[in-house]
This record gives sequence, C-alpha cells and structure tokens, in this order.
Amino acid sequence: MARAPLAIPQLDLNQAQRWRTLALPHVFERGGIEAGRAAIVYGAQQRTWGELKSQLRRVGNALVALGIEPGERVALLSKNRLEYFEIETGIAAACAIMVPINWRLKQMELESILNRSGAVAIILEAEFADMVRALQREGRVPQLNTLILIEGAPQYGELTLGEITSRVGDAPVPREPHFEDPHEIIFTSGTTGQPKGAVWTHAGLFFNSIQQVIDYRMGPESSTYAMIDLFYVGGRHDLTWAALHAGGTVHIKPSSGFDALACVEYVCKHCITHVLWVPTMIYDILRVPELASFDTSHLRMIMCGGQVLSPEIVKRMQQIFPHTDFVQVYGLTEGGGSVTCMPAHMTRVKPSSSGRPSINVSIRISGEDGKDCPPNVDGEILVRAPSVTVGYWDDPETTAQQIEDDWLRTGDIGHLDEDGYIYVTGRKKDMIKSGGMNIYPSEIEDVLRLHPAVRDAVVIGIPHEKWGEQVCAIVETKEKADVSEAALIDWCAERLAGFKKPTWVRTVDAMPRTSSGKPQKFILRERFGRSGDPPAHPCPPTGSHKETIPCVSSASS
Repeated sequence: MARAPLAIPQLDLNQAQRWRTLALPHVFERGGIEAGRAAIVYGAQQRTWGELKSQLRRVGNALVALGIEPGERVALLSKNRLEYFEIETGIAAACAIMVPINWRLKQMELESILNRSGAVAIILEAEFADMVRALQREGRVPQLNTLILIEGAPQYGELTLGEITSRVGDAPVPREPHFEDPHEIIFTSGTTGQPKGAVWTHAGLFFNSIQQVIDYRMGPESSTYAMIDLFYVGGRHDLTWAALHAGGTVHIKPSSGFDALACVEYVCKHCITHVLWVPTMIYDILRVPELASFDTSHLRMIMCGGQVLSPEIVKRMQQIFPHTDFVQVYGLTEGGGSVTCMPAHMTRVKPSSSGRPSINVSIRISGEDGKDCPPNVDGEILVRAPSVTVGYWDDPETTAQQIEDDWLRTGDIGHLDEDGYIYVTGRKKDMIKSGGMNIYPSEIEDVLRLHPAVRDAVVIGIPHEKWGEQVCAIVETKEKADVSEAALIDWCAERLAGFKKPTWVRTVDAMPRTSSGKPQKFILRERFGRSGDPPAHPCPPTGSHKETIPCVSSASS
C-alpha cells in the first residue's frame, strides 16, 4: 500500500529536496557541455548546444511576456523540424505544460484535444493555421486565445515565433520548474479508440532518459536518428532525449514517408550510433537490395518496439547487422517510453523476449484473481517505475482504474520466464474466447507474418452464437503478391491447433495505422467484427476481395 511521506519534526524535508529544481531546461543549462558542438541536426541546419540554450531561453521569456501562467497548457502542432526541442524546452522553462499534437488530425479531432487539454495558446506551423483560425472564429475553442506561427506571415493578427522571441533577450527565464511538475500531456495511441491524456512530469522524463543512457551505454559520442514524428512518445522519449541527456547529438528526419534505402544511407553517412526502428520500418529495410554491403560498423544498437518480431526476423537482422546490438523492448506511453531492456548477448538466447525490467523498473504479472502468476503463465502486465505517468489529465476515474498502489495496469498480456525476461503475447482487450478457450491473436499473427506473401496481419474476434467468438484474420499482402485467402487458412492450419486457425480471412492493400505504425484494431473491428456469422463463402479462391481501409488520425502513437 502507498503511504504518505514521512513527517520528521527534527528536519524540514522541504529544505532537503535537493532535486526540486532539476527539470528539463537543466539538460541545456548545465555546465560542462561544449557550446560549439552540434546538439540538433535537421538536414543542412543544426543547433549547437550554445544556440539551443539561447533559443530555449528566448522562447521561455517570450511566453512569460505574453502572460502565459505556470501550469497553463501550450499546444504544439508541428511536423518534425529544427526548432521542435527548443520550443518544447522553452515551454518547460516558462513552467507551462506542453501538449504535443499529431499534425495529421482533422479539425474535429484537433478541437477535442485543444478543449480536453484546456490549451490557452498554440504554437504551430503555417499550414495548419487555417484549421485553428476556423475553430476560433466559430467559438469552438473558447479558452484558446493565443496563436503563434513558427514560420510564415500572419494574416489575421497572429503572432510569429520570430517576432516574440526577438522582443526578449536570452537571459535565464525568471521561473523555476520543479522536478515533479507536469511537463507534457501526451494523448495515447489510437489503436483501441478514444485517446487518453497521459501526464508526464519532468521527473518521469528524467528517469526514462537516464535509464536508457545506462541500459544502452550512451555518452557524448552517441548519436541517434529520430525517424518517427516527434509528437509521438517514441519520437522523443526513445533514445532522443536520452542522447541529449548524455551530451550527444540528435539527427531529425523530416516528417512523412519512410524510404528504407535513404534511411540506411543516412545512418551510414552520419555514423549514427543508436536508432529506433519500428517493425514496419524493419520489414522495409530488410527488402533493401544488397543491404549487407553497407558499412554499418558505427551503428551500435537498433531498438525495436511496438510489437514483437518473430525469431526469424530477429535472426535476419542479426545476420545483416553483425556489429550491432539488436534489442527488442517493451514500453507504452503511460509507462515512460521503454520499461524493459534486452541485454545484447541474450537476444540470440531469447529472441522472442522483450527483455527484462530496466533500471528502477518493477514488473509483475497479475492473474484474474489479482495474484501474481507463476513463471510462464500469462496474465496482465503491471509496471511500477518513477517514469510511469502520474495520471490521466482531467480523468480521475480512469486514473484510479489504471494506477493502483503505484502499479500501472497496462492492459497488455504476457508472462515472465524463470529468468525474469518478459514475453508480450497481446492486449487484454484483444484476447479471443472461443468455445471456452483463450486465444491470443499475436500467436496467429506471428504465423501469418511468416508467409512469404504477407507483410502484416491482424487477428480479431467476431461474435458467434455458438462459440462466443471466432477468429478473423485481416492480412496486408506484399506488393504484387498473389495468395488466396483459403491458402492462408491452410498455412495456419498446418502450424496451429485447430481452434486457433482463422475461420475466415480478408486481405487488404493497406492497414489503417497509427503514427508509430501500429495497426488500428478498433477500425478493423468496426469494419469486419460486427457480423454474427462468417460470410457464406468465407474463403474466396483468389485475393480479389482486397480492400484499402482508411486510418483514423490519433493524437499520439
């Protein structure tokens, strides 16, 4: 049970909080950093450590001058760009709370995020300004009173970032954010429906970054290439802030589109040491011609998260990148980026595992009775760590449901083996119950991904009067692949118990996905999961029933 802080009459503990004023701006304000070294690289542009320190102060001072009060929310609506981190840290220096927003959102979704967060100001790129102006004109975001363009000319009296930062100097910001203050509200992945606003404190960010610095042996010589959108938790909180904490360099890829060949060439040309590649990226990278001929000797670590790769894919990555540690991790927005770490030498021993708990992280596996499961028995994954969210913004009911006695209920299903290594087998809400049997979709999805014509697969349960649920597979096939849906069912039948094989399969040209590449299962359920019985001909002889299903924008991952 959680307890109240100690009350010691002989000591004023408020005076003993030596870490109280340690917050995000300290990363750039600290001494000992070479001011002329590159901190951020974006194409041909860069910010040195000295320039970044000056710029974040200007942003912070400008927000204070505009009347932004401590604790007020400032939204950031931007694609990846050079200024992203100085804006983020400037908001923090002003003691405001940042709300990073997915630039792919439509107007109604943007309205919801702005109102749910209560943002009083928004810093944004010019291409999104018309959408926000329309919301303001129609009175749909009544608390939003300040609009700041990052670039471009104002049209209706908006402010520009260049204008407001030119009015102030780069003296230290006259405010002092504290360690446990909220830093940002990250609206969680749209894989299951309505996003929730997970609150990250400065402390949570620090602990997550420091554990990665230690786990992945990062230092001033380290560099990372941020290839994911920075509004997403994986874009900034997996390796990126860790590299900055270590005094290293962050390279940023422009938003939109992933070119696997260009990615590998950039990593080689700039001697990048650490990268995060999500599974969809890895599948594309493995198709790069003559991949093994590239000089990747400087690449020390590849982190992979989002979903567990099959042992076959892990083995191929290890063969192609023989000098590089290939590490699968487990993490979630509410947990603070990554909460596990796979020691490099164990990846070959336990290729299906996502590692063991990171430094300062505790993990339990809870059964339906609330008791801890023995080794190798699946249950819900619970996480306790200083990087775990302090709660969901303006949602005490969900906070109480998800966080109990400091333990975060992740909603993910998995188990620990005898050595304490975790294996993630699916989402609690995704588990299919058919004829009294528990079926984990991830097991079937892994088998389908082994088929040479399959790029990705999602398995869902659909209602059935007799069995409760039956197994439905939605398969994204590779370009120019020709495979019948009946053949995919036969493929599963040869490799799985009869009750696990899909009753029917549908092939699609493209999955609806979140920004991190995860399939949006709730959209697939809406499209395919409402029928009580399979169609009269569930297995057409050809793949002619392929569809393209549009995605729904999510506020984060």
